[in-house]
Amino acid sequence: MKAWMIVVVLIVVGVVGAWVGYWVGHAVGWTTDAVFPLTIGGGERAIGLSILVSFGSVVAAGGWLVARPIRRTRRLIAKGAPGHATVRRFWRTGLTASSTDGTRHQVAFDLEMHPDDGADYPARALGMLDEAAEAGLAPGGEVEVRYDPGHPRTMAVVGPMASAAL
Repeated sequence: MKAWMIVVVLIVVGVVGAWVGYWVGHAVGWTTDAVFPLTIGGGERAIGLSILVSFGSVVAAGGWLVARPIRRTRRLIAKGAPGHATVRRFWRTGLTASSTDGTRHQVAFDLEMHPDDGADYPARALGMLDEAAEAGLAPGGEVEVRYDPGHPRTMAVVGPMASAAL
């Protein structure tokens, strides 16, 4: 999902969260002069609840939107079938993850997949790569991928192919 789409989704989630929070406050009697569904009145506790629910919903949705592609990539790397592809182009998505073995950047790829049992096809993939692996990438280069055999366009990039493997 593109960054601007994530921002729009989070804004909508925040507004809906604020609305739901306010009307929950109204349901428990914390408002004054409010008429459901759109006429907001007073009530400090209902407004406070509105802000709290809005903030919580944005944090939860943001976490889900960021964590979902990372979980998918990790699952594919752990359990996917091995393959290789040619890099058409690649770019950093702006997401980074730090762990005990260093910082990794999420990199998006346009690839030409080379399956063992069929014709080549274009594909898009993500990978979480460290600086060294990212430095070994170039358009036209080969990368190691893991893919879902049931959905061959669903794949994750492991890193550049080792020169001995070519």
